[in-house]
Amino acid sequence: VETGRNQIFLSASKAQAHQFRSYIVSFAKLVGVALTGDPMLITSELRPAEEAAAELHFLGTNFRTAQGRHGNFYFDEFFWVHSFEELNKVASGMATHKKWRKTYFSTPSTIAHAAYPYWTGERRNRRRKKEDRVEIDVSHAALKDGSQGPDRIWRHIVNILDAEEAGCDLFDIDELRDEYAADEFANLFLCDFVDDSLSAFRFNDLVKCGVDSIEEWTDFHPDAARPYGDRPVWAGYDPQNSETGDNASLCIFAPPLVQGGPFRLLERHPLRGLDFEQQATFIRGMLSRYNCTYLGIDATGVGAGVYQLLAKLDSGIRGVTRIEYSLEVKAAMIMKAQHVISRGRLAFDSICTDVVSSFVSIKKTLTTSGRNVTFKAGRGGEDGHADLAWSIMHVLMNEPLDGKEAQKSTMEIL
Repeated sequence: VETGRNQIFLSASKAQAHQFRSYIVSFAKLVGVALTGDPMLITSELRPAEEAAAELHFLGTNFRTAQGRHGNFYFDEFFWVHSFEELNKVASGMATHKKWRKTYFSTPSTIAHAAYPYWTGERRNRRRKKEDRVEIDVSHAALKDGSQGPDRIWRHIVNILDAEEAGCDLFDIDELRDEYAADEFANLFLCDFVDDSLSAFRFNDLVKCGVDSIEEWTDFHPDAARPYGDRPVWAGYDPQNSETGDNASLCIFAPPLVQGGPFRLLERHPLRGLDFEQQATFIRGMLSRYNCTYLGIDATGVGAGVYQLLAKLDSGIRGVTRIEYSLEVKAAMIMKAQHVISRGRLAFDSICTDVVSSFVSIKKTLTTSGRNVTFKAGRGGEDGHADLAWSIMHVLMNEPLDGKEAQKSTMEIL
């Protein structure tokens, strides 16, 4: 408004860019200004009328088409994008002139991400002689109030406790600490990076599965009465664990259209604080918009009640499948998911960082007896807080391991 400088916002997907844009539109409404267009054109009485309007660009994965643009550059959720080095090299070129500013901001992911050395300064040191390398303290204590490092980059960490201290009263921190395992709370709310070296799934493989759904999925219209038309979808439901307190989760997929094709995550919904009847009603309502031919349900605990209600002939859902967990079933589910993810056959919008976090939280461990290997997450309960990942695996297991022949199973299907 005051300087007339262009602003360029880069997000991992068009959906995420639209979300960012909606924040700015909503903020402007607070002062009675209606912003429209993409790019937005901003004029102001504070500047001479003959000056060109400032442009606000919101870019997803089609950023390469805007290489001729120039302005202040903002990189949204850069710790979650695939091919960070390539993306950063091309996109940051839009702010090459010294008058432009580059701003990177994100929630933390894992130390394996390509942007982590950029944050710590290691990336800069790799290209310097030993005597020219610098030490950068990226601890919360050093960066709570923001600090410019010896590499001339200003870094800042704001966690949930900082927000509360500054006057934000939107969170019940004690409740959040009770809901999440210590390591999950640290990652989600204290800005700690995750070490995924012990995870059953590789972070970088999962990030590669992110797509720009608005640009690529032309056959899916989320706001329509029938988002995917009459084409079949598969769904998975993981119930709430009363012992660990994790959420229940529902996911809806477009199954592969051809052999070896991708599983596309169309919708995912957390369910918390609902009894089994309310959860069944919610699931029935969500799936009524689709032609659901398979619904995999973990029928233990709360899931047993949900299964019984949805397995009835009058539920309107076909292919309701009862899944009984065992060490063998869990191992087979993990193996199938690893096979799908490593081959890039899982697809979800890049904005769905919770999918990545949920899978990364699953770790290989020993059973209580020490004689068998199993998989756990979060608090160390049977499923931990990986409910979204398990609901997704309930869908993936409907395809055989090699993906070549019809599913053969002893599971009960109604």
